[in-house]
Amino acid sequence: MQTIPNRGLLLAALLLGLLGLAMLAPRADAARSFTTGIVDGDSFEHGYDEAFSRTAASGAKFVKNNLYWAYVLQHPEAANKPGTEVQPFDATDPASPYYTNWGPFDRLVRKADANGLEVVFTVVNTPRWARVNACTSEVACTPKPADYADFAKAAASRYSGSFDPGDGNGVLPRVRFWQSWVEPNLYLFYKPIFKSNGAPSSPYTYRVLLNSFYDAVHSVHNDNFVIGGGLAPNAVPGKAIAPLAFTRMALCMTGNYRNPKPRGGCNYKVKADAWAVHPYTTGAPIHFPSKPDNMSVAALPRMSKLLRAANKSNRLISKSGRTQLWVTEFSWDSKPPDPGGLPARLQTRWVAQAMYMMYRSGVQMMSWFGLRDQARTAGQKWSDTFESGLYLRGNTIASDRAKPVLKAFRFPFYAQLAGRNGISFWGRTPNNQAAKIDIYARPRARGTFTRIGTVQANVNGIFTGLIRKRGYTARGMVFAKQRNGNSSVAFGLWKTKDFYQPPFG
Repeated sequence: MQTIPNRGLLLAALLLGLLGLAMLAPRADAARSFTTGIVDGDSFEHGYDEAFSRTAASGAKFVKNNLYWAYVLQHPEAANKPGTEVQPFDATDPASPYYTNWGPFDRLVRKADANGLEVVFTVVNTPRWARVNACTSEVACTPKPADYADFAKAAASRYSGSFDPGDGNGVLPRVRFWQSWVEPNLYLFYKPIFKSNGAPSSPYTYRVLLNSFYDAVHSVHNDNFVIGGGLAPNAVPGKAIAPLAFTRMALCMTGNYRNPKPRGGCNYKVKADAWAVHPYTTGAPIHFPSKPDNMSVAALPRMSKLLRAANKSNRLISKSGRTQLWVTEFSWDSKPPDPGGLPARLQTRWVAQAMYMMYRSGVQMMSWFGLRDQARTAGQKWSDTFESGLYLRGNTIASDRAKPVLKAFRFPFYAQLAGRNGISFWGRTPNNQAAKIDIYARPRARGTFTRIGTVQANVNGIFTGLIRKRGYTARGMVFAKQRNGNSSVAFGLWKTKDFYQPPFG
């Protein structure tokens, strides 16, 4: 005789089974992506093959590099715009004879494409004849928007995917991602920042520049992608405007980081598909800046909230819909070689945690500075160079040695205790693709790692979830392993301690 199962027990068993699946399933926010890039002008502009192959092997999808307008142009320090006496100058034509130095950038684009990498070009450096009257002495001077837009169109046309420069190598690959200037809130790279009376000026000149750049780049391909901002992290009296303050001024917003809102009587619309910041952090990833409008990893939600409010109020617009938040420069120096840098074990932990916190804050792309440590001259201060490379610099790039942080950058993984009952985690696969991920843990400082769960990474390689398991302490460690054998750095479940640590050592 067949027995009928108890309905209550059956439902309870079914519910427990569903809960068990939910404990290991990615949460809904795992549908988002988190891509990475590398900034290393010296390596990429020299065309080192290893620079591109190692960038691709690092899990990065982007090569970010400056495109120097004044370098490309013949006679950049001429007082007059070329073409007025000898030959007409169509500044939007990438084949113009007045553009004489595209070569290093053509090579960069070809090598990036050959390694499956996307290029982000940041267009900087104003030729003398294109500088505004208030500043004419150097390439950091604000350019005239119309001239800047003409060069942006020429560059986007050259790298449109259909331009053959006639060098025997065929059509140049397409560049889709374009950034308008770098750190326009800092006097080192953009001038002037303030008016003669001390009032801010760069937020207002920059937004005009960005809009002209945006329209020029999108006129070549409507689905090109334009990044604005790229803001330095801190205010400096007379030299730099805090990034949140700069963004509010540029976007016609007011209020503070808790309550951003549109400014009455200001209806200027800024165009950007992404807005970027450089949250170099003087401490651990959990460190908040001492001034509320400055930026650090922990303060990124403040920028994200401001951008959402600006999008909602139609002060910030994008052809892609909502403007993304990008981090286009970020790093900590390592020890070695910098005596004031982070020891390897701590750097790997901080980088993995910072990447998780960026993702949680809505950041969709992060560029690390850089691939290899910079060269130092005799007597040069350590703080004047970047020793934040993923590779320890050797005599040649081929002899560079990978640092432990490379593994954390390639396969970021973060975990923390979720009360007494479990462990929450986040990670991204090295190839940014879907995969089965096994989670291993040990409850205490010593002992054997055992598999405590399995999770499916989404199509972008993101996996996140909660494993309900008792007995884990703040001395425990957790790591993720891809079914093909790649594994992350083990992340300790103890709380991160904050202390003073300059990002540049």
